[in-house]
Amino acid sequence: MFFLKSLKSESGMGIIQVLAALLIVTASIAGLFTSTYYVRYKANAHYHYRVALLKATQKLEEIKWYNMYNQHSVAIEGNETINTGEFIIDDLSGEPVIGFMTKSKQSFRDLAVANYIAYDMVTIKVTWRNGPERYFYRIINVPQELELREDYFYRTDQVVGASE
Repeated sequence: MFFLKSLKSESGMGIIQVLAALLIVTASIAGLFTSTYYVRYKANAHYHYRVALLKATQKLEEIKWYNMYNQHSVAIEGNETINTGEFIIDDLSGEPVIGFMTKSKQSFRDLAVANYIAYDMVTIKVTWRNGPERYFYRIINVPQELELREDYFYRTDQVVGASE
């Protein structure tokens, strides 16, 4: 008797409920895959930033070592031992990520602080792009830029603007 009653019962899931459940599961799985891609992209971008930061720091330390006994930061001018240019940031995940490093030096004298003190501002600039430029026709990958600066202060022999 119980079997007959349960066989005649029409309660259960209809096609509408099954389609709604399928839609919810599909949307959640698509969101999971999208977020996984985004997290992986951000982790790689953070890794590339760290490598670029370490490379720029290394170049500043090389310049500091070359200038240890010099009065001015002469190692930046015409010194080919401190190489700049292209370098590989990451080549493990498909297409390699290439960074480009430049160095520059500017000399300053701040008369408001001291008449006999001048300084050289040495700047290392690194630019790179984290992987492909576009994803689904959206530009997600603008060029990244990192700039480190070191100041070298030194004493001069004459006051700027003093008459001779």
